[in-house]
Amino acid sequence: MDNVRDLPTLRISEEMSLPDNDQWQLRFEIPSATSGNIYTIAQNKKKRFWGCSCAGWKKYRKCTHLKELGLPWFEKPHEVNVIKR
Repeated sequence: MDNVRDLPTLRISEEMSLPDNDQWQLRFEIPSATSGNIYTIAQNKKKRFWGCSCAGWKKYRKCTHLKELGLPWFEKPHEVNVIKR
């Protein structure tokens, strides 16, 4: 996948987008499907894996939020084409 067009696409609403910080980029919020909680999904700048602010990812490094978005869990590097809409 050498071309951006060959990458999987992740569409993020503008209102859910968050600014990058020192460690994370492409940050955005996602509501929980089972509670009223809002979680932050982001890509690690150095190692390129995706993470979530939910307890499942923090404790076990896997969660349903990443899975539902088609993102790998357990700190596996993964690139996507992010489109903010």
